[in-house]
Amino acid sequence: MDKKKYQGYINNFRRRLAQYLKPGFGLLCNVYPSDDGGAILEFVIGVNAENDDVYKESSKTLGAALSNIEQRAFGGNLEGFSFGGTNTILENNRIIYIKEANPNEWSDSAAKKEVKVIISNSQGASK
Repeated sequence: MDKKKYQGYINNFRRRLAQYLKPGFGLLCNVYPSDDGGAILEFVIGVNAENDDVYKESSKTLGAALSNIEQRAFGGNLEGFSFGGTNTILENNRIIYIKEANPNEWSDSAAKKEVKVIISNSQGASK
């Protein structure tokens, strides 16, 4: 598990998103790593939520890791799924990223781009 890579991305994402959150909101991140170096990041936004990172046990594949998360975007046998790049699931107070191992997906510029997409989607939804 490349915890340094994951933690760097999480810190950058949290830093970039924090400026858009109201005071008192926190961002918990559950990390579901896969053996190939990718991971699923489940960010939970909430009032008085701790800014904490919880690392789960590594799974063989991203699909297997996804089967450990309650979500509504994908169903069936998730172990057969193959993911490339960064895939995003938005549900209620959660942002779920399914990220392949490619270092470009874990950079600060990727975090900046992904926060920009989240913010533009949320502003469009509130109009």
